[in-house]
Amino acid sequence: MAAVVEVELDAERTWWKAERQALADRADALGLTAAERAQLADALQARHEQLRAAGELRGTRTAVVLPALRQLLDERGWSARRWRPVPPTRRGRPWGTHDEAFEARVNLYLPDALGETLARACHWTSAPAVAALQKWYDQHGDHWRGQLHNHGTRWAGAGPSHADLAARDQLVKGIQTTGKVLREAISRALAEAKR
Repeated sequence: MAAVVEVELDAERTWWKAERQALADRADALGLTAAERAQLADALQARHEQLRAAGELRGTRTAVVLPALRQLLDERGWSARRWRPVPPTRRGRPWGTHDEAFEARVNLYLPDALGETLARACHWTSAPAVAALQKWYDQHGDHWRGQLHNHGTRWAGAGPSHADLAARDQLVKGIQTTGKVLREAISRALAEAKR
Protein backbone atom coordinates (compact mmCIF):
# COMPACT_ATOMS: atom_id res chain seq x y z
CA MET A 1 0.00 0.00 0.00
CA ALA A 2 2.78 2.43 0.94
CA ALA A 3 4.53 1.95 -2.41
CA VAL A 4 1.33 2.52 -4.40
CA VAL A 5 0.46 5.64 -2.40
CA GLU A 6 3.99 7.02 -2.86
CA VAL A 7 3.72 6.68 -6.65
CA GLU A 8 0.31 8.37 -6.61
CA LEU A 9 1.57 11.09 -4.28
CA ASP A 10 4.50 11.83 -6.60
CA ALA A 11 2.06 12.20 -9.51
CA GLU A 12 -0.11 14.52 -7.40
CA ARG A 13 2.89 16.63 -6.38
CA THR A 14 3.88 16.96 -10.04
CA TRP A 15 0.32 18.06 -10.87
CA TRP A 16 0.33 20.66 -8.08
CA LYS A 17 3.74 22.04 -9.14
CA ALA A 18 2.65 22.45 -12.76
CA GLU A 19 -0.73 23.97 -11.85
CA ARG A 20 0.75 26.42 -9.34
CA GLN A 21 3.35 27.52 -11.87
CA ALA A 22 0.66 28.02 -14.52
CA LEU A 23 -1.40 30.02 -12.01
CA ALA A 24 1.58 32.23 -11.10
CA ASP A 25 2.46 32.80 -14.77
CA ARG A 26 -1.13 33.76 -15.58
CA ALA A 27 -1.41 36.05 -12.57
CA ASP A 28 1.87 37.79 -13.48
CA ALA A 29 0.91 38.15 -17.14
CA LEU A 30 -2.45 39.67 -16.26
CA GLY A 31 -1.16 41.74 -13.34
CA LEU A 32 -3.76 40.29 -10.98
CA THR A 33 -4.37 41.66 -7.51
CA ALA A 34 -3.90 39.56 -4.37
CA ALA A 35 -7.67 39.01 -4.17
CA GLU A 36 -7.79 37.86 -7.79
CA ARG A 37 -4.85 35.52 -7.20
CA ALA A 38 -6.68 34.11 -4.17
CA GLN A 39 -9.74 33.43 -6.35
CA LEU A 40 -7.57 31.53 -8.83
CA ALA A 41 -6.01 29.56 -5.96
CA ASP A 42 -9.49 28.71 -4.66
CA ALA A 43 -10.51 27.55 -8.13
CA LEU A 44 -7.37 25.41 -8.31
CA GLN A 45 -8.18 23.83 -4.94
CA ALA A 46 -11.73 23.10 -6.14
CA ARG A 47 -10.30 21.50 -9.30
CA HIS A 48 -8.01 19.35 -7.14
CA GLU A 49 -10.99 18.18 -5.08
CA GLN A 50 -12.92 17.34 -8.27
CA LEU A 51 -10.00 15.28 -9.59
CA ARG A 52 -9.71 13.51 -6.22
CA ALA A 53 -13.45 12.74 -6.23
CA ALA A 54 -13.15 11.41 -9.79
CA GLY A 55 -10.26 9.15 -8.72
CA GLU A 56 -7.77 10.83 -11.03
CA LEU A 57 -5.52 12.18 -8.26
CA ARG A 58 -4.92 9.62 -5.53
CA GLY A 59 -2.13 10.78 -3.27
CA THR A 60 -3.48 9.25 -0.03
CA ARG A 61 -4.46 5.75 1.12
CA THR A 62 -8.09 6.82 1.14
CA ALA A 63 -7.92 8.23 -2.38
CA VAL A 64 -6.36 4.98 -3.61
CA VAL A 65 -9.02 2.76 -1.99
CA LEU A 66 -12.22 4.83 -2.42
CA PRO A 67 -12.78 4.11 -6.15
CA ALA A 68 -12.45 0.36 -5.53
CA LEU A 69 -14.75 0.54 -2.50
CA ARG A 70 -17.39 2.46 -4.43
CA GLN A 71 -17.14 -0.04 -7.28
CA LEU A 72 -17.52 -2.93 -4.85
CA LEU A 73 -20.60 -1.40 -3.21
CA ASP A 74 -22.11 -0.72 -6.65
CA GLU A 75 -21.49 -4.31 -7.79
CA ARG A 76 -23.26 -5.65 -4.71
CA GLY A 77 -26.18 -3.28 -5.23
CA TRP A 78 -25.56 -1.68 -1.85
CA SER A 79 -25.05 1.89 -3.08
CA ALA A 80 -28.45 2.17 -4.73
CA ARG A 81 -30.42 0.98 -1.69
CA ARG A 82 -31.67 2.92 1.28
CA TRP A 83 -30.69 1.00 4.38
CA ARG A 84 -32.37 1.19 7.76
CA PRO A 85 -30.16 2.34 10.62
CA VAL A 86 -28.24 -0.31 12.51
CA PRO A 87 -30.01 -0.99 15.81
CA PRO A 88 -28.03 -0.45 19.00
CA THR A 89 -25.91 -3.52 19.61
CA ARG A 90 -23.25 -4.60 22.02
CA ARG A 91 -19.72 -3.55 21.33
CA GLY A 92 -17.18 -6.13 20.33
CA ARG A 93 -16.31 -8.51 17.57
CA PRO A 94 -19.12 -9.12 15.04
CA TRP A 95 -20.75 -12.56 14.84
CA GLY A 96 -18.90 -14.93 12.57
CA THR A 97 -15.46 -13.44 13.02
CA HIS A 98 -12.55 -15.24 14.56
CA ASP A 99 -9.24 -14.29 16.07
CA GLU A 100 -7.16 -13.09 13.17
CA ALA A 101 -3.78 -11.46 13.12
CA PHE A 102 -2.95 -8.89 10.47
CA GLU A 103 0.47 -7.60 9.55
CA ALA A 104 -0.52 -3.96 9.30
CA ARG A 105 -3.27 -1.47 10.05
CA VAL A 106 -4.62 0.83 7.35
CA ASN A 107 -6.42 4.01 8.35
CA LEU A 108 -8.96 5.33 5.87
CA TYR A 109 -11.14 8.42 6.07
CA LEU A 110 -14.45 7.54 4.47
CA PRO A 111 -17.04 10.17 3.63
CA ASP A 112 -19.83 9.97 6.23
CA ALA A 113 -22.51 8.84 3.76
CA LEU A 114 -20.29 6.11 2.32
CA GLY A 115 -19.25 4.84 5.75
CA GLU A 116 -22.88 4.79 6.89
CA THR A 117 -23.94 2.87 3.77
CA LEU A 118 -21.14 0.37 4.32
CA ALA A 119 -22.01 -0.23 7.98
CA ARG A 120 -25.76 -0.51 7.35
CA ALA A 121 -25.37 -2.76 4.32
CA CYS A 122 -23.01 -5.12 6.16
CA HIS A 123 -25.38 -5.34 9.12
CA TRP A 124 -28.60 -5.96 7.19
CA THR A 125 -27.19 -8.32 4.55
CA SER A 126 -25.57 -10.37 7.33
CA ALA A 127 -28.63 -10.47 9.61
CA PRO A 128 -30.08 -13.78 8.27
CA ALA A 129 -26.70 -15.54 8.50
CA VAL A 130 -26.12 -14.13 12.01
CA ALA A 131 -29.50 -15.43 13.19
CA ALA A 132 -28.79 -18.88 11.72
CA LEU A 133 -25.30 -18.91 13.26
CA GLN A 134 -26.75 -18.07 16.67
CA LYS A 135 -29.12 -21.06 16.33
CA TRP A 136 -26.14 -23.20 15.32
CA TYR A 137 -24.30 -22.15 18.49
CA ASP A 138 -27.39 -22.91 20.60
CA GLN A 139 -27.36 -26.43 19.21
CA HIS A 140 -23.61 -27.15 19.10
CA GLY A 141 -21.94 -24.74 21.53
CA ASP A 142 -20.01 -21.61 20.67
CA HIS A 143 -16.51 -23.10 20.79
CA TRP A 144 -14.98 -25.58 18.39
CA ARG A 145 -14.54 -28.09 21.26
CA GLY A 146 -18.22 -27.89 22.21
CA GLN A 147 -17.62 -25.67 25.21
CA LEU A 148 -19.60 -22.52 25.98
CA HIS A 149 -17.66 -19.33 26.61
CA ASN A 150 -19.98 -18.16 29.41
CA HIS A 151 -17.95 -18.81 32.55
CA GLY A 152 -16.45 -22.05 31.25
CA THR A 153 -19.71 -24.03 31.42
CA ARG A 154 -19.29 -27.33 29.62
CA TRP A 155 -21.69 -27.95 26.77
CA ALA A 156 -23.55 -31.22 27.36
CA GLY A 157 -24.72 -31.73 23.78
CA ALA A 158 -23.08 -33.87 21.14
CA GLY A 159 -20.14 -32.26 19.39
CA PRO A 160 -20.66 -30.95 15.89
CA SER A 161 -20.10 -33.34 12.99
CA HIS A 162 -18.02 -32.49 9.95
CA ALA A 163 -21.23 -31.62 8.09
CA ASP A 164 -22.28 -29.35 10.97
CA LEU A 165 -18.90 -27.60 10.88
CA ALA A 166 -19.18 -27.18 7.10
CA ALA A 167 -22.64 -25.68 7.57
CA ARG A 168 -21.21 -23.27 10.16
CA ASP A 169 -18.45 -22.27 7.75
CA GLN A 170 -21.06 -21.51 5.07
CA LEU A 171 -22.98 -19.32 7.53
CA VAL A 172 -19.79 -17.47 8.43
CA LYS A 173 -19.09 -16.83 4.73
CA GLY A 174 -22.52 -15.18 4.52
CA ILE A 175 -21.61 -12.62 7.16
CA GLN A 176 -20.21 -9.39 5.80
CA THR A 177 -18.25 -7.09 8.08
CA THR A 178 -16.94 -3.65 7.29
CA GLY A 179 -13.43 -5.02 7.79
CA LYS A 180 -13.95 -7.81 5.23
CA VAL A 181 -15.36 -5.40 2.67
CA LEU A 182 -12.60 -2.84 3.23
CA ARG A 183 -9.89 -5.52 2.93
CA GLU A 184 -11.46 -6.66 -0.34
CA ALA A 185 -11.53 -3.05 -1.61
CA ILE A 186 -7.88 -2.57 -0.61
CA SER A 187 -6.86 -5.77 -2.40
CA ARG A 188 -8.74 -4.69 -5.50
CA ALA A 189 -7.22 -1.20 -5.45
CA LEU A 190 -3.71 -2.61 -5.11
CA ALA A 191 -4.29 -5.15 -7.89
CA GLU A 192 -5.53 -2.38 -10.20
CA ALA A 193 -2.53 -0.19 -9.35
CA LYS A 194 -0.14 -3.00 -10.36
CA ARG A 195 -1.66 -3.26 -13.86
